[in-house]
Amino acid sequence: MSMSSIDMVRRSVTSASKSSANKSSASKSWAADSRNLRQTLALSEIRTYDAACETLCAYKLTGNFPTELEIVLKDLCVLDKVTFDIKPKSPLSDCRHVEFRPTDKVHRDRFIEIIRTVEKRVGANSTQPWWVRLFQ
Repeated sequence: MSMSSIDMVRRSVTSASKSSANKSSASKSWAADSRNLRQTLALSEIRTYDAACETLCAYKLTGNFPTELEIVLKDLCVLDKVTFDIKPKSPLSDCRHVEFRPTDKVHRDRFIEIIRTVEKRVGANSTQPWWVRLFQ
């Protein structure tokens, strides 16, 4: 028996024992699992700035990325459904790495949908020229 099949057996035994527990413990196990769920996205500062300006019908903003990201998330109606941590920016880059985590009341499928929506709206463009990717 290979090592991966042993892991699968352990997981199936664990999931079977969880399913036999009562509903209150099942909801607690979901809450514990949702805290471990996280996704890091590469977001574009320029696209975030433009989306925030468009949302507020403004010509110019301060250029504060965390504030602009909050404006975009609020416009997408997901600000109360996720928490996020912004990683330090690398020099000469438009890309900011942001780690998203769902709140306790958000199911995994909904969290994945939120991540896709955010990435579609302000995600970094992966088809940048080679010389731009070289400096990131």
